[in-house]
Amino acid sequence: MQDQLRADILRRLQSDFDGVERGSFLRRLRCPSCGKREAFVGTETPWMVKCGRESKCGEQHHVKELFPDLFDSWTERYGRKDRKAGEKETGTEVADAYMVHGRGFDLTKVRGWYTQEQYWDRDRNIGSATVRFKINDRGDYWERLIDKPHRFGKKKAHFNYGSKTKGLAWVPPGLDLAQGKELWIVEGIFDATALYHAGIAAVAAFSCNNYPDTFLAELQKAREEAGEELPRLIWAMDGDEAGVRYIRKFANIARSQGWKVGAAVIPQEGKHKRDWNDAWQRGELINEDGEPTTKEFLYQGDLVIARSAQEKANRIYSHTGRNEFPFGFNNRLFWFKLNMEEFHKAMRDLEDSDEPLTDRQMVDRALEQCNAVVEIANCYPTALYYLANKVTDESWYYYRVDFPHDGRPVKNTFSGGQLASASEFKKRLLGIAPGAVWTGSSQQLDRLLKQQISGIKTVETIDFIGYSKEHETWVFPELAVHAGQIHELNNEDYYDIGRMSVKTLSESVSLSINKDRGDYQRGWARDLAECFGPKGVIALAYWLGSLFAEQIRKEHKSFPFIEIVGEAGSGKSTLIEFLWKLVGRQDYEGFDPSKATLAARARNFAQVSNLPVVLIESDRDQEAGAKQKQFDWDELKTAYNGRSVRSRGQKNGGNDTYEPPFRGAIVISQNAQVNASDAVLQRIVHVSVTRENHNETTKALAEKLERWPMNQVSGFALHATTSESQIMRLVCERAPQYEKALAELPEIRIHRIAKNHGQMTALIDCLGPEGLNLLPESYLEPAREMIIDMAKERQTSVNADHPMVQEFWEAYDFIEGLNGTPTLNHYGEHEKMIAVNLKHFEQVCAEAKLRIPPISELKRHLKTSRSRKFVESSRTVRSVIRESLNSFASTSVRCWIFEKEV
Repeated sequence: MQDQLRADILRRLQSDFDGVERGSFLRRLRCPSCGKREAFVGTETPWMVKCGRESKCGEQHHVKELFPDLFDSWTERYGRKDRKAGEKETGTEVADAYMVHGRGFDLTKVRGWYTQEQYWDRDRNIGSATVRFKINDRGDYWERLIDKPHRFGKKKAHFNYGSKTKGLAWVPPGLDLAQGKELWIVEGIFDATALYHAGIAAVAAFSCNNYPDTFLAELQKAREEAGEELPRLIWAMDGDEAGVRYIRKFANIARSQGWKVGAAVIPQEGKHKRDWNDAWQRGELINEDGEPTTKEFLYQGDLVIARSAQEKANRIYSHTGRNEFPFGFNNRLFWFKLNMEEFHKAMRDLEDSDEPLTDRQMVDRALEQCNAVVEIANCYPTALYYLANKVTDESWYYYRVDFPHDGRPVKNTFSGGQLASASEFKKRLLGIAPGAVWTGSSQQLDRLLKQQISGIKTVETIDFIGYSKEHETWVFPELAVHAGQIHELNNEDYYDIGRMSVKTLSESVSLSINKDRGDYQRGWARDLAECFGPKGVIALAYWLGSLFAEQIRKEHKSFPFIEIVGEAGSGKSTLIEFLWKLVGRQDYEGFDPSKATLAARARNFAQVSNLPVVLIESDRDQEAGAKQKQFDWDELKTAYNGRSVRSRGQKNGGNDTYEPPFRGAIVISQNAQVNASDAVLQRIVHVSVTRENHNETTKALAEKLERWPMNQVSGFALHATTSESQIMRLVCERAPQYEKALAELPEIRIHRIAKNHGQMTALIDCLGPEGLNLLPESYLEPAREMIIDMAKERQTSVNADHPMVQEFWEAYDFIEGLNGTPTLNHYGEHEKMIAVNLKHFEQVCAEAKLRIPPISELKRHLKTSRSRKFVESSRTVRSVIRESLNSFASTSVRCWIFEKEV
């Protein structure tokens, strides 16, 4: 092992897995599988990390699996240090290092098999060194990209244009095909090379679906000419679903052509796909004496190519010696049970017969005569992993049910109760899998469960869609984004990201984000900016910020709300529905909180993270005093800092409560402005859209926005989330600067307003060339200027009285101005204070036929009065109004007291 590579591996093992160097070992490593600090590795050649808990874990991990980045930049690590930029490498130093350290091969055995070349991708404008193998006499070749191959997408290796591989196979130089009793046929060149190192004759078919008929015909001819017997073909494609399917298919084809066949399979366990090269590097192909150790792989292959359930059961019995066990064949579940008395009797009869049978043939025949195999399910259920929701104390086992017909597999959950008895299991199976019937007993089910769920994988769950702060990952329905990289759901419906396994349980929010980056178009951004002007840019900036609400709150402790207000027909719905399309949500605007229960509102707030929650308010134009159910905006105050909007007790008999934090961003869309307390108004960035500048051009642009296909714009979500580091760097750098500049304006006196609008200005920068590069500077500067005006207007709005208070004083001034004597002010016109009795106020307004807000609402808001400063709500005063009436009523009246305007 190269000294620098060894040092890098040991350093990462110490920093990432808390290793402690003791003598020639690194000990107390945290095991990647079980998490216990009992793993160790030798410091001389630290290739394999092994867990010391042999009976409870005992897993081994190759450092390539743990630190793939250390095996990614071969030219950078092993190339000539004096090489100038753009100069190609000469010789094979880099390729040699890749073959030795990246693949574990012996250079004395493989030198001369390959050359070192260079590949350049014109579309991506990037290149890589390659290891190139000649594959035929025509000059065709296959090459593996070795410098950060993930940059090229799925194109990590390729054949030259026009190459011919159908029916052919690559033969390791020096392999004598005229000799040997067995010949293994594998997929890749590195697989064949690994088996060659283990002393096993093998050729590469280039892919799992290439039947090398031309090669086999040449092999048959060569053997006949040499007078040698044909070798037994061992089909050994990769152990994934496709590889196993073609092993079975090609074994049947070869049998029909007269070949003796076998198979070898590497069982695929865990998230890393393993091939023969991996097995070689893990030391699984040879023993300490250098002899091949392939018995287990050949046994697994025999199970794959078994032609009947009885034959498969025979192989399992011969290998394990178990008298009773469940097993699957052709996507049906069977049960094997051996009656030893009948078996021994059948064996004696066969031994006494004159039929020439080998020992294995006699065992197979005796097992068949015992009729030891019965079907217990007409499908094959497989437990994939365990799910748990720690909040609700619920748990499930996630199953895949395969069918023997062409129907697609069904995946769904089984609870512990549904696995506890055969009858409950049968009911659930019938409910989720059409036509699937369990006919086994509870005892047989128990044995199956022991076999499938012992040590089963646990997948972490979240109960929302969007960003998981704990995993630092955006978890969407069909893809996830972590550290700038896009991850797709695996075949078992969860995300395998590094050492994390995560799945969302939420199905309430349907997002359809196009993962094909080539379909994403950026022209929509200019259409949006030209249609709605700076206000559209500000709305887009907020929508971008909502995708990072959790990170921004982590840095700044808060994230503002936005209010998009405008008269009917001003374009609010068009704007918001288009913004939703940017994150993959079609034909949706928001929900009306006044039509939802408290529980429903809480669930709407909790079901997304780093996504907007849009509140649309109806019936805002009703006259004051009309009976209507109003939403209390003060409910939202805690959401500003990401705290829970509602708490509820947990159903566990204890004192535990469930308070899910608010993880998203709040967008308010309605015709009228929000009427709320100062605390809420300070948290809101207000955008007002009008019909003022509507014309044929904006109409055409609005219709164009509506026509944009979602598959061409939903890539915005990926564009933004994969640029996380860039976006957050800009926000963290710029927001404090803009906040400081706004706070220094004489018109802005509330720091929270400066902070909110500073964050918005920083997000506008993120749309420009330094961020996502969606809009040029000419579109951004007007939006920044508008933000300053918005901040000033928000300060003015906060300074103003609540609309109900304004309505109260308007009615007061109107009545007081009707004649020259006091009508409502019980202090009279010569005092510096105003004294109003609210019951008297209500009576006089009714007589004057003035509509006023309900007194109960007025009492709540009058204490916030600023134009006439509130003093107290219950002071007994001597009423000049009653004195002027010369009545016998008491002149003492209990009043609300305010200071007069200066």
